[in-house]
Amino acid sequence: MNRESAYALSFLILLLSSLFYFNLVTFDQQTLSRFDFLYNNSQKSIPIEACDYSKGQWVWDENYYSHQLYDENCPFLDPGFRCRQNGRNNEGFRKWRWQPDGCDLPRFNASDLLEKSRNGRIVFAGDSVGRNQWESLLCMLTKGISNLSKIYEVNGSPISKHKGYLVMRFEEYNMTVEYYRAPFLSIIGRPPRNSSNDIKMTIRLDELHWYCNKWVGADVLVFNSGHWWNSDKTIKTGSYFQEGGKVNMSMTVNEAFRRSLQTWKSWALGNLNPLRSFIFFRSYSPVHYRQVH
Repeated sequence: MNRESAYALSFLILLLSSLFYFNLVTFDQQTLSRFDFLYNNSQKSIPIEACDYSKGQWVWDENYYSHQLYDENCPFLDPGFRCRQNGRNNEGFRKWRWQPDGCDLPRFNASDLLEKSRNGRIVFAGDSVGRNQWESLLCMLTKGISNLSKIYEVNGSPISKHKGYLVMRFEEYNMTVEYYRAPFLSIIGRPPRNSSNDIKMTIRLDELHWYCNKWVGADVLVFNSGHWWNSDKTIKTGSYFQEGGKVNMSMTVNEAFRRSLQTWKSWALGNLNPLRSFIFFRSYSPVHYRQVH
C-alpha cells in the first residue's frame, strides 16, 4: 500500500472508530481527501476494482471488542473520556463495527501509519469533534511505540481542555500530531466601534482563524466545524456576523456558516499544496443524547 492510500485508509478508520458519520463526496483511491472535493466539477465515479469505504452499515460483531484499538490506560486520554472509569457499565457500543458494501475494511495498523508519516505533520483544526479524533488517533498510534516517553507535547503543555493548541511529537519518527481549537474556523473578535450594545462579539466570516498560518505545510489536515454554528452559541450570546467592517445582525446562522466555509475553501485552495496535503472536512456528527438516569 502506497503512502497516499495508507493516509486515506487510516484516517477513514479513525473517523469511523470515533463513531462519527463520514461525509465526503465520492472519491477514488488516489484523490481521496486531497483537493478534488473543493471543486464544483469534482464528482468522480468509483472504479470497478475500488471500494468506497464511505458506503456501508454498522454491524454487530461479538468479537470486535477483543480487538480494540486502545483502552482507557492510554496516557493521552482526557479523564472525561474514560467511560468505564467514570461509571459507564454498558459496553455494547464497542461491538459495533463498520462494514463497507462489497468489501472489508482493513484493521488500523499503527506501525504502518507511523512509518508512512515519518518526518510529517498531521493537523486537526476545529471544534470538539476534532479534539476527540485527535486524542483517539494519539491513543491508536501509541500501540506502535514501545517507549511512550518519546511522545510529548513540544511546549510542555498538559493535555487538558483549554483554548489554544497542542502539538504532540513522536520523537522516533520525527512527526507531530497537532490540534488547534477553532470551533468556527473563523476569527472571533470585538465589534467595530459605535456598534449596537447588543453586539458583544463578532464572527468574521471573511477571515480564517489566526492559527491558519500554522496549518500550512501539513501532510494531513482534518477540519471540523458545525456544532457551534447555532443560535445558542452565536446570536443569543451577542455574537453576530461581520464581513469587512460591517456587522450584519439579520443574517441567519446557516448563511453565515455557508459564507465562512467559502472563506475556508478559498484559503485552502490558495495556501495548501495539492501535491503534498490531504484534506478531510466534516461538519455535524449525529446527535444521540438520551435522558437516562
